[in-house]
Amino acid sequence: MPLLTSMLISCVAASVLALPTALPQDGKSVPATPIKPAPAAPAQATPAAPVAKLSIGDAAPKLQFDEWIKGDKVEGIEKGKVHVIEFWATWCGPCIAVMPHLSELQKKHPEVIVVSVAASERGADEASKIEKVKKFVEGKGDTMGYRVVYAGDRTKMSIPWMQAAGQNGIPCSFIVDKDSKIAWIGHPASMDAPLEGVIAGTWDAAAAKKQQEEARAAMEMQRGVAMALREARQSGDYAKAIEAMQKAIAIAPTDGLKMQLFGVLAGPAKQPADAWKLGEEIYAAKKADAAAMNALAWTIVDPEGGVAEPNLDLAMRAAEAAVKASKGEEGSMLDTLARVVFLKGDVDRAITIQKDALSKTPEGNMRGGMEKALAEYEAARKKA
Repeated sequence: MPLLTSMLISCVAASVLALPTALPQDGKSVPATPIKPAPAAPAQATPAAPVAKLSIGDAAPKLQFDEWIKGDKVEGIEKGKVHVIEFWATWCGPCIAVMPHLSELQKKHPEVIVVSVAASERGADEASKIEKVKKFVEGKGDTMGYRVVYAGDRTKMSIPWMQAAGQNGIPCSFIVDKDSKIAWIGHPASMDAPLEGVIAGTWDAAAAKKQQEEARAAMEMQRGVAMALREARQSGDYAKAIEAMQKAIAIAPTDGLKMQLFGVLAGPAKQPADAWKLGEEIYAAKKADAAAMNALAWTIVDPEGGVAEPNLDLAMRAAEAAVKASKGEEGSMLDTLARVVFLKGDVDRAITIQKDALSKTPEGNMRGGMEKALAEYEAARKKA
């Protein structure tokens, strides 16, 4: 599958084809260690109190830890100071990748108290997990140029911060303003502008809270869509899934949801007329967007996509728009165009385009698939 198409579709799949976790905005995160439910209590016992929700504008929970690992120790959230509380784990690749960025932010803003919380470690016991964190942090040296704590007890940090805020993916950062209130929640790679605003006192927390609430609502819609799709795949009846997607689009008409609905209508639901109508709307709105056009075209012509009656005219317009928007320099876009041209019967042109695509594609898994496509086209020419 073409690279940019794969990126777009995988983003949709992450929130649609499986029940999603609440990841930070850019999605480059991994699920945190799940919080295990407590054993069922006896019938006469008082039920555990529900976890209070944590939102932007709320007072920050306490900063608690099992062991202080690195940096000057602070006793808690200090009023008058800006804090960044970041959750990570030694096994989390995206967490490791963002460490240099966090270090740069701490160096740039020494007045900010950055505390990285290892709260999702894996291991046989607490002692081994703490030792693992210590060795990891020591090995990173200046790459982790900020405070680090270990908090294996989930009641200290995971539950009141991450679970309360509906965040199940790491890395995840919380910016706490000078009034000790939550000002922003998200991926640390996207933290620069919010942090600058909080430090300067210009950050619009109300707008950020509204955005967070909308994101939570969208996540709930995605959960509903995901469940409806799961049932549809089992039963073969996509009516409820389509209705769920249409309701979600009416509330939050995102490109991802529209592309998802398009794929279902064109593929398993076998409603081509509705699919092509929606496809035309997507084309009209996004024809200058290379990734969106590539995804639209590839959804139609993907050999494994299950589209029984492909609209090759729409696919051609979308593929050509993708190539134009990418100035003909993206191999994945050319690969999609070659597939459309091949299906329309112009084998010689498809071969020419596919060779051009290969010339602009580095070695890797995607190139292997493109080479197979070229072999398919050349074999078809020999048979003609």
